[in-house]
Amino acid sequence: AWFAEFFCLRRREDDICGRRTPSCLAGSDLLFDSAFVPHADRWVNEYPSKSVCMDFMQRSLDAVLNALQSSRKDQRYPFQLALAHEAMHGEALVMTLNTLGLPSPAFVNGPAVLQKESHDMRFDGGEIKLGDSARAFRFDNEMPPMATTVAPFSISSCVVSASEFAAFAMSTDYTDDRLWSIEGAIWRRSMAEAIRGGRRDAPAMHVSHYEAEAWCRWAGRRLPTEVEWEFAATRSAEFARSTGQVWEWTASPFAAYPGFEPGPYRDYSAPWFGNHQVLRGGSFVTHVRLRYPQYRNFYTAGRRDMFCGFRTCAAAI
Repeated sequence: AWFAEFFCLRRREDDICGRRTPSCLAGSDLLFDSAFVPHADRWVNEYPSKSVCMDFMQRSLDAVLNALQSSRKDQRYPFQLALAHEAMHGEALVMTLNTLGLPSPAFVNGPAVLQKESHDMRFDGGEIKLGDSARAFRFDNEMPPMATTVAPFSISSCVVSASEFAAFAMSTDYTDDRLWSIEGAIWRRSMAEAIRGGRRDAPAMHVSHYEAEAWCRWAGRRLPTEVEWEFAATRSAEFARSTGQVWEWTASPFAAYPGFEPGPYRDYSAPWFGNHQVLRGGSFVTHVRLRYPQYRNFYTAGRRDMFCGFRTCAAAI
């Protein structure tokens, strides 16, 4: 509610802090502005009562919808940003419930069972413009479209299954440092084994980037780059249909495309370039408005609380 009110009603190019237009809840900036409120403080701040917060949410929503109705088409980026932001936080809420062992909302059914045996799909490569789409809304890290060339590659038609990953994770090979990066081995020693759960014929899930890399070395495979992933997703309907069960780790660090300029939400992308890894595709919880081939999700390599897995490429053609 605060985010939508701020970006749709208060922020202006000549007033990027929104000081000239106060919030409809006095003092809300000191509580809800993620650019300035440290994470640790969010647990100890004194918040209004639930009824006051709900009233703020309703008034914010009403004001934003009124402004949307009177807006021109070329003025709607902030409204699209607020909607996408809310979709991301809807998934984050389900992640939090899952981490705490609490039930998910009734509409969350879990990933589908993998119906087919995986096979390699060969692509001859060629030219691609990363981020290029006819979408009305794009995040700043998708722009400007980046032209690049993809070498021939072969990529699996399905994500790695839970049983395929378990064959590695439950073996003594899992603790073989030769299969891990230096950072990955350090991470592995510091972590308690996660409770993976789920059906063995479902996608492997809650797998860190370090674990995905180690599995690939163990299996003689490799992670796809995000360029290869987007190439496959935009060239093959079969590949596109196979996505959307779990977020898929790629081998690519999260980086700006040449000519990048931060959007109105300046803290969305730029602070995380170089220290996060790219995931593609969406999960079974991801809202459909975020499940498109150019969308770049990004997390640090040791995170596995997301609904994330991976697919692989042949190590050589």
